[in-house]
Amino acid sequence: MNFKHQQTIADVARKCAAMGFVASYDGNISLRADEGIYITATRTLKAEASPDDVCLMDWNGKLLEGKRPPSTESLMHLYLYKARSDVKGIVHAHPPATTAFAVARKALDLAVFPEVILDIGPVPLAQYATPSTDEVPRSLAPFAEWANAILLANHGVVVLGGDVYEALFRTEKLEHAAKTLVYAQTLGGVVPLTRGEVDYLYETHKEFERRGEFAEFQASATCKCEIEKLVCRTCEEKSELDFVRGVAERVLKRL
Repeated sequence: MNFKHQQTIADVARKCAAMGFVASYDGNISLRADEGIYITATRTLKAEASPDDVCLMDWNGKLLEGKRPPSTESLMHLYLYKARSDVKGIVHAHPPATTAFAVARKALDLAVFPEVILDIGPVPLAQYATPSTDEVPRSLAPFAEWANAILLANHGVVVLGGDVYEALFRTEKLEHAAKTLVYAQTLGGVVPLTRGEVDYLYETHKEFERRGEFAEFQASATCKCEIEKLVCRTCEEKSELDFVRGVAERVLKRL
């Protein structure tokens, strides 16, 4: 086994525990390597994880090296790696606010936070599946090709990344977003961005890939386009021609 990979998995496991994303033996972490999949072994206490708690399995889930068998959720990890060649690391955890949405069976798919929109995208909700069974991979099938994170109904969340640290940081970002959405509800509710605002966000951040579809958008922009503001790309212009026409009208009003 590659000791560095073992250290990386153990480090991420401890960070998950320190951040409150898992309790006791919950959750599992993995990374893809040339020799197979490194994953936390079954019954790994995440707060005290060490390289000895990490094992190596082949693409059929068979233990190649390690002191204990792979996590009982290894089928989920293998399925996602096979579905997505771009994924090199996976974190499955139970962060409280994010898991609350999974328990309430509400997807995190509103277009609210620019950072979440760009880096993660909409987070769908998979149907309930009995943990550690082949029901779990089947529940992920509708979303596996595009989603960077998937809520598991009444269970938790699985987050994908270009490496295992990216998966961890996305888990952190998603949990922060989930907490903020709960707080926003106490202040009168969540106001999503408009479709035009989301389109312009991607237009100005072309390094991010657009994934999936958000559930709903705000009907109209919150920006009122004050007379002094001749150009406003946050509005819902239907086309470039509409945009140019709108700018021209604002200019004429000032003449």
